[in-house]
Amino acid sequence: MYCQKCGMDNLENAAICQQCGGVFVYSQPTRTSGMAITSMILGISGFSMFGVFGITWIIGLVFGILALNKISKASGAVKGKGFAIAGIITSAVGLALLLTIIGIWLFVNSATTFSLHKKLEMHDDFITTMQMSGRPDIKGIICVEDKSAPDRSCENILFVNNESEKQFSAVTMNMTCGPKGQEPVRLSWQFAGKEKQADVYNFTITFSVGENAVSTNKKKIIYDGTEQVIFEDARQKIYIRPEK
Repeated sequence: MYCQKCGMDNLENAAICQQCGGVFVYSQPTRTSGMAITSMILGISGFSMFGVFGITWIIGLVFGILALNKISKASGAVKGKGFAIAGIITSAVGLALLLTIIGIWLFVNSATTFSLHKKLEMHDDFITTMQMSGRPDIKGIICVEDKSAPDRSCENILFVNNESEKQFSAVTMNMTCGPKGQEPVRLSWQFAGKEKQADVYNFTITFSVGENAVSTNKKKIIYDGTEQVIFEDARQKIYIRPEK
């Protein structure tokens, strides 16, 4: 071991120079932290497989922190600080991205579940309303009377009494009436509940008022078993009469 101060050739492992008393400083060989490199690789590669649900990034983050702590205590004997920092940053960013996506998914899922529950509540409300309203029980006949030609008149029953149907089933019916070659009158009606011992119906009447024009009338009818006029003009009369 040559002394840099006086040039004296000393023993290989001498601690001080035998001539000038100078202290020899041995530099320790440096190495790169394998843990720091592993942390960086895990942090970067995690993006290609989405961190395997975060496990890769968690390991990369732990390795990076441990490697950075070890490097800081090695007094220069271990290097790779940049690799460790890169591993910590990429792993942290990956985990943050994964948690954000999970949060968005949970929010969307919660919103969808809430919407489904709302629809179910609305459906239950509808069922309850229909159960309370019951079914029609006052029989009648829908009559479309052509005033110019009574023989062209049409009739249809007000509702079909089907005991096998559920109590809350909606009653909706349709009929079309008109002479051949002319635009017919179209009626549709739906049972809407009960009111003071009477059956309530919503009627829609559609008929031609010109070559390319139609008129639509909507009317609420409370039928108590006596004749009820739904619509009447100079040509026709539409009404409900009791069933004989």
